[in-house]
Amino acid sequence: MKVVRGFFGPMSNSSGKRISRRQRPVLCTAALIMLASSLVLAGCGDISLSQLLEKQSPGELGITPQTATISPSSSIEISGKGGFTPYTLSATAGSVDEIDGVTYYTAPASATPDVIITVVDALLSEAAAIIQVESSMTNPFTFPEAMTIAVGESTGYILSGGGNPPYTFSLEPAGDPEDVGFLVAHPSFPEDRVKYVAPAYIPEVLPILVHATDDIGQVSTLEVTVVAASGS
Repeated sequence: MKVVRGFFGPMSNSSGKRISRRQRPVLCTAALIMLASSLVLAGCGDISLSQLLEKQSPGELGITPQTATISPSSSIEISGKGGFTPYTLSATAGSVDEIDGVTYYTAPASATPDVIITVVDALLSEAAAIIQVESSMTNPFTFPEAMTIAVGESTGYILSGGGNPPYTFSLEPAGDPEDVGFLVAHPSFPEDRVKYVAPAYIPEVLPILVHATDDIGQVSTLEVTVVAASGS
């Protein structure tokens, strides 16, 4: 097998066949493009060209939940999806904090409409969620009133507060998890935290209702709307 001596010296391919002078500019251009791509990606964040090539189809960047209605000072889990990690999340009001590897949004202490939560990935792509912070909630104790998530996604663990704990959780309508989704109790705090996982396709009956019932029978309800995945 002949040795490649350089861009302008004798060059050979993997079979040892000499590469013509007409072919060399094409190879040089391809090499320069690969080098430039690596430099650009390195400048955009902690991502290399090899990562980009290995992760061929990360999906469109998004955030879950896409929308939510919550009470002042309450918290919900939020997470980026698709795109290229790591993610950076920020909010126009309230705060975004990571605790034990989980990202939470905490609402401000007063009602605030149209809070925008933005996720930015390693390539500086952006996606956003809209959160309504309302003080006139109908739920008797702290529990989100509405969320929008895509098929196959979850609400993240929902924290109940106030009322008379412990709480029990139920799903309406009841049915096959493949049709309506299912609830998952928190492994460490099953008495006050639960998450809803949507099925792989949009349920026939919407919204899905997640009920939290406290120890004296008061019920707070979360309405979950399940939508098609981005780009589908």
